[in-house]
Amino acid sequence: MDIPPSQPVGPSPPLNIKGWRRTFTSLRIRGYRWYWMSNLVGFLGFQMQLVAQGWLIYDMTASPFLLGVVTAGWAVPTLIIGPFGGVIADRVEKRNLIVANQTVTVLITLAVTILIVTDAIQVWHLLTASILTGVVFSLNLPARQAIVPELVGEKRLMNAIALNSSGMNVTKIVGPALAGILVGLIGISGVYVLVTVCYAGTVGAMLKVSSTGVTARTLKTSMISDIAYGFRYVRHNSLVLMLLALEFVVNFLGWPYMILMPVFAKDVFKLGPSGLGILMSATGVGALFGSLGLAYAGDFKRRGLLLLGLFFTFGVGLILFSNAKTLHLALFFLLIVGGTAMGSFALNNTLILSSIPHEVRGRVMSIYMMTWTAEALGVLPIAALGEAKGVPFAVSVCGALLAILALLAVFVPRLRKLE
Repeated sequence: MDIPPSQPVGPSPPLNIKGWRRTFTSLRIRGYRWYWMSNLVGFLGFQMQLVAQGWLIYDMTASPFLLGVVTAGWAVPTLIIGPFGGVIADRVEKRNLIVANQTVTVLITLAVTILIVTDAIQVWHLLTASILTGVVFSLNLPARQAIVPELVGEKRLMNAIALNSSGMNVTKIVGPALAGILVGLIGISGVYVLVTVCYAGTVGAMLKVSSTGVTARTLKTSMISDIAYGFRYVRHNSLVLMLLALEFVVNFLGWPYMILMPVFAKDVFKLGPSGLGILMSATGVGALFGSLGLAYAGDFKRRGLLLLGLFFTFGVGLILFSNAKTLHLALFFLLIVGGTAMGSFALNNTLILSSIPHEVRGRVMSIYMMTWTAEALGVLPIAALGEAKGVPFAVSVCGALLAILALLAVFVPRLRKLE
């Protein structure tokens, strides 16, 4: 069944909400509220898993490169299967697709948990789980991204995406710190049990979201033809193409520092698992303020210039963090890194979603998702450089390149003047 694009499901709150309450206006929509809670629980599990898995791999191998390899395992299937996930998201009910994929994620995590509990876990198990997760991720994320405008409508899109980022950043504060403490109390296996429970919670919450009924009009075309159409659409939409290119560069140069955080914790600052949790939580605090600021601002002008400014500050923040001489300075600079990184992510996501019609959102979001693999692909050469010259040096180089590219992008009028 087709309904008008971006028609929110259920009653919508008025748009003239003033003061601090307008920051949370999208949560007044029931479907989005359950979707937001599903993401919140899932992100909490994911952040706890990042700490537990990173510490486990680095403790088993003492190799930044192998840490990067296991983490990058999800990237290859994402590049291959991602476009099919976008086509499927445009053809079927997105809520049901999300529920099915999240259920598979629960089963994958449960299998890893059992291997850890029985002390049978090996690096290749974690790599296999990472690859399988990449397959599920490829089929899940386009639907998760594309369903947001259907739940809240166009006018609340910036608010909804920023609130989703805010929820994710709350978990970045709580999840790593909690995982760091729990690793010492109940071990890696105990943390993985909690992660599995969190992933199961995402399924329960998404079952509360009513079907939107929005799908692309049924056409007698093959999946390959639909995929090709999605790529042609992006190629002929110069604005979306530029925004996707920016996202790829930022993911390649900026985000690998998170994957390498166990190296900073263990080798640079001589910290244990709880210290790793504190470092990652500092990023989450900054990211929370950045995303809440965007949620409060809502729709505003000169968004392109702000986007490039956030990219530049993200790069500078990475340089300052990787060269910090004390833990306190490192935590302060991580606040800057987290705020600018998440602010740029939410803003770019909004600009792309608001520039495309609902008929191709799934396919464009699958291409957008493919740019996220740049983080996993980027960590391999960066980790290799880190083994040769030190991880702080490698992250500094990435920050410098990111800042330079952001400055060069200012000279592109279409980006600089983007409203």
